[in-house]
Amino acid sequence: MRPRRLLATDLDGTFIGDDDAMPALWEVLRSHDDIVVAFSTGRHLPSIEAFYAEKQFSGRADVCVCMVGTDIHFRKEGDYHLDKAWHETIAEGWDKATVEDVLRAIPEARMQDEQWQSPFKSSYYLEENVEDRLAEIHNGLERAGLRAKVIYSAGQFLDLLPVHSGKGGAVSFVARKLGIEPDQVITCGDTGNDLDMMRPELGFRSIAVGNAAPELAAFQAPNVYHARASFAAGIREGLEAHGWC
Repeated sequence: MRPRRLLATDLDGTFIGDDDAMPALWEVLRSHDDIVVAFSTGRHLPSIEAFYAEKQFSGRADVCVCMVGTDIHFRKEGDYHLDKAWHETIAEGWDKATVEDVLRAIPEARMQDEQWQSPFKSSYYLEENVEDRLAEIHNGLERAGLRAKVIYSAGQFLDLLPVHSGKGGAVSFVARKLGIEPDQVITCGDTGNDLDMMRPELGFRSIAVGNAAPELAAFQAPNVYHARASFAAGIREGLEAHGWC
C-alpha cells in the first residue's frame, strides 16, 4: 500500500523515556500499514543505531531525519541511505566558516563535541546571558550578510543550520518525496528544536508531549495538541486526539 500518513517524532524525551509505553506505541503504529514513521532528532545515524541496540528495539524507523534536520536517511531493503538531494537543497547560501566566525565573538558559547558537528550544522552549549547573546548572534549574522537558522533548546543547546533546513524543512521534504499531503503529517516533540516542525504554516498537526520543556509547553497554536501524558504515552494520546488511532 502506498503510504498515506507520516508520523515524525523526536527521539530523546519524546519517543524515548518510558520503556513500557514505547513498545506499546510502536505496536500501534505498525498495525497501520499506511503510516510511515520518521525519527526526527538531533542524533546522528550511529547514535540511532546505538539506541536500537541498547533498548533491544526490534523496530526500525522508515526514515531518520538526523542532526536537527540537516541529514535525511531513507530505509531501503533493510539499510539506511543518505539522501544527497536534501544536502543540495540546503547548501544554497550556507557558509559554515562565517557562522563559526560570528560565534567566536560570543564568549559564553562553547562548541559541542566533534561528533555533533557536520558540514551543515554548527552546535554549541549556551547557558548564560542567553537572550543577550542570541540577539548578538542574530546581529552578527546580519552584519555578515548570512541567513541561518538559530535554534536554542532545553536551556543549553544552540544549533546554527542552513536557513532552508531544520526539522520542519526536512519533514516537509520527506512528505513531498513520499507523496504525502501536509494535512496527513503529525510531528511530535518535547523541546525548542521541535518547534520548527510544529509551525502552523507547514500544514502539519503536532503533539507536544506532557513532559515538554518550557519553551514548547508555552507554545500555543491551533495545530498543536498538548498531551497530559509524557513520552511515548503522550504521543499515543495525541494520535488518539487527532483521530489516527
